Amino acid sequence: MPNNKNVKKEPQDAAPVNELDQLRQIVFGVAEKQLKQQISSTRTDIEQALSKQHTHFSERLDKMQENINQQLNNFEQKLQHSDKTHEDTEMSIQKDLASLSSEHEMFATNTQQDFKHIEQALDSESQSLTRTFNEQLEQLKTHLEAVSKELSSSKTDRKTLAKLLATMATNLEDDAI
Repeated sequence: MPNNKNVKKEPQDAAPVNELDQLRQIVFGVAEKQLKQQISSTRTDIEQALSKQHTHFSERLDKMQENINQQLNNFEQKLQHSDKTHEDTEMSIQKDLASLSSEHEMFATNTQQDFKHIEQALDSESQSLTRTFNEQLEQLKTHLEAVSKELSSSKTDRKTLAKLLATMATNLEDDAI
């Protein structure tokens, strides 16, 4: 029998709970229903706002990525242009260096040849001057001997001989200059 008492109490306990629920429903039912609707509406609004924000964020992220890619492409193009300009300048400098080196070698060769030609010309001119001077010296000696013989044979006085020798010395000095 003790089990019977427990069984009877359960429906009695259940009845007050149901009554309590009914009272709550009567007192708070409309407010609870409105609160649930507001919560549901707020949840829907938040989900829509989050969805909108996600879409907006994705669009901005895509635009930023596109902008970054465009700037990277621009930078890469500028870098390639700069590299090309640098390579062109380097090639130009190398060509100029090769050209200058070639011109220097040609100039050095020409200068050596010019020095040889000048040296040969100076040697030949020196030999020519030496021959001319020796010929004039021989002519002068011959003339001096002839004048000396003439003076000896004609027995001219010493003053005339001294004047003649002085004139000849002056002539020799003039010829040497």
